[in-house]
Amino acid sequence: MDFTRKVTHNGYKNPEKLKKYYHRVIKKIYSKPDSFDENYTQGRGSDYLFYDDDCLVSKSGGWVIPIILGLVSFGFLLIFFPGREEKSEIIDWVFFIISLLTLIFSFVYGFTMPKRKNILNRKDGFITFSGFLWQPDITMEFRKTEFSYSTGGEDVVGAFQLQIIRPNKWQTFAIAGYVGIDCYENMSFITWYMDRNRPLPPGTSFDGCRQKDFERRKSEGFPKPLYPSAIPTPEFTEEQQKEREKIGGW
Repeated sequence: MDFTRKVTHNGYKNPEKLKKYYHRVIKKIYSKPDSFDENYTQGRGSDYLFYDDDCLVSKSGGWVIPIILGLVSFGFLLIFFPGREEKSEIIDWVFFIISLLTLIFSFVYGFTMPKRKNILNRKDGFITFSGFLWQPDITMEFRKTEFSYSTGGEDVVGAFQLQIIRPNKWQTFAIAGYVGIDCYENMSFITWYMDRNRPLPPGTSFDGCRQKDFERRKSEGFPKPLYPSAIPTPEFTEEQQKEREKIGGW
């Protein structure tokens, strides 16, 4: 299967400003992420479509937005329905109309939204993620892509989830859900996988292509990692680790 995509954006209009963004998550391996095993790839309702040492493809979670909007707006329709009281205030009508329009929008968008795929192209160093609403998927170099974490609501529900900052004129965010319970574990998995100079992240789902990936890096002389790590990222076996240390020096 060919999951290569044409580059749509070469960077951000304000890269230096984004690097100072308070909620920015730096591309780094912070900790050991969950094992990428059958619980993720073969479980019921798995979003993963393809994965090997070159590419990882998953379904986009964009359908969540119209569902949430639809449920919330429907709830407000029931609350502010004009006939629920003998006399309805103007504010009731305002909320009712807004809720009705939002419900209609969620239905229209849900049935017309583009089919999307999240793609980590480890071989070429590109990442593909969802555009804003009807905007096509965005593809750009992983090294130029900026990430952040969500703040959530007042009760902190939904906080510290990893997001990709879209390179649009207005700042919007795409969901970056792969492996992990928070932004740092998720970022660790993505960075580990996208660093093609390191061995593949832990997990039995990658076991079938670890030897191929090892031989490729060995033929290249085991170049130094592309991104920093706060933890060791050893080879799959002790013998492989000794070869890396002897040839690559790390």
